[in-house]
Amino acid sequence: MAIISTSDPGASPAKAWRARSTGSGHNSPRQSTVLAGAELFFMSELITRLIRTTMNIALLKQGPQDMPPGTVALMLAVSFYVVAVCLSFSLGRVPDHALATVLLSISLPALSTAIVLWVCRRSQRWPQTLAALFASGGLLTVLSIPLSAGSSAQPGLLAALAGLTIFVWSFAIDAHIWRHALDVSFAAGLAVAAILFFVSIYFISTIAGTL
Repeated sequence: MAIISTSDPGASPAKAWRARSTGSGHNSPRQSTVLAGAELFFMSELITRLIRTTMNIALLKQGPQDMPPGTVALMLAVSFYVVAVCLSFSLGRVPDHALATVLLSISLPALSTAIVLWVCRRSQRWPQTLAALFASGGLLTVLSIPLSAGSSAQPGLLAALAGLTIFVWSFAIDAHIWRHALDVSFAAGLAVAAILFFVSIYFISTIAGTL
């Protein structure tokens, strides 16, 4: 299933409209109000679609090709992931070098995803694939916050099972995303997800641990 891409992924209908409406160098108050409303409508529609698609990806009903195309959707997904991680840190145990950990958890998946897609000659799928990975990762992080907030030295059986379920579920989601991004089987997608996970964990623990 092909992933949709656009020639100008960051552009919105409101921005294109604005470019055509500013030939005289300025807008009237009425034009500015209309343009602001168009921008707000575009963002609300984009966020709604992003949330709905993320939920369906988490349920393995849709793939990364269904994510909104463009850099705006990608930035929203990354922002959601960062907020979720920071919220998890604030309510749970803050790791050493938290800032470095967050930066690495963003840059490493972005780089590794770009490399894998480039090797498989599917680089045009990078924005939607990465958006799907970050959005679903942010969702699972939010779901795991009650576990980290209520964690103790010896968590109960229910908390341990819930944590294990979320961990396994995250692999299933990532495998589902890679399956569609690379047009491969679920098993191959799971292998890619597992390799990238352990590579990211290794670099984060190695680099962040030495800062």
